[in-house]
Amino acid sequence: MDHEKGEMRMLTLELAQMSLVDGDIAGNLEKVITKIREAKSTSDLIIFPETCFSGFPTHDNAGDYSQSLDGEIVKALEKEAKAKGIAVLAGICEVENGHYYNSSVFIDAEKGHIATYRKTHMWLTDQGLFSPGDQFVALEWRGIRVGLLICFDIEFPESGRANALLDADLLLVVNGNMDPYGETHRTAIKARAQENQFYAAFVNRVGMDSFGHQFAGGSCVVDPFGQTLCEAGRDEMTLQIAIDPLKRREYQKDYHYLNERALQYRHEIEIEGKSSVIKIPS
Repeated sequence: MDHEKGEMRMLTLELAQMSLVDGDIAGNLEKVITKIREAKSTSDLIIFPETCFSGFPTHDNAGDYSQSLDGEIVKALEKEAKAKGIAVLAGICEVENGHYYNSSVFIDAEKGHIATYRKTHMWLTDQGLFSPGDQFVALEWRGIRVGLLICFDIEFPESGRANALLDADLLLVVNGNMDPYGETHRTAIKARAQENQFYAAFVNRVGMDSFGHQFAGGSCVVDPFGQTLCEAGRDEMTLQIAIDPLKRREYQKDYHYLNERALQYRHEIEIEGKSSVIKIPS
């Protein structure tokens, strides 16, 4: 999975930090579509928050909040991504065979839906409602490797390390983090980037939900030293930034954490098309 030496892959990210209306799938979808259409022409990828079409479901409404991956939401994202010429990453409540998943979907401008990640670590309100995902995913896209996580996942060093083992150049996190945990995720994303020597970004929700939770915003991009390159406040806003994810190799010249670990863990990597996955034992 090594990249060719000396090759640059400039990538322009657009972080769409937004407020949502819980349960208003049509309205939230229209808001996402508007932001895709208004994205800057120089952006390669626009990223949205966790469960950004429905908000967080409960046992009573999970069936109404969730869609299959061949449903209206993914089809609409594919259509808009192609029309705009931009890739899209967004969080969705997914249903498959009677099971609900807190997922993110990666939509390529030309190829459409090319990757899905299911949240592996269940936050308090996820437990007993969502089924945990059983693998970590890194996809090959535009000459770089992109790893995917969701919200609570970034609080675990193992999640970042799994993506490093998959040779991720860039970690992307759809987020739905609320007060008082804003600083927790700000610290976590910087730690995951620094300890694995890759670029990382998360996009969070803002505003208040129907449960009275105040979302913390703070969407950001950090470099492989864990230094913040850009960061949003607590209001709705869109940030754009250009990075070269392959530049992460410069941070590995003097020391390479992955190769210099004294304690090695066993893992299995499977190749699925152009994506690699690490399976989580059942």
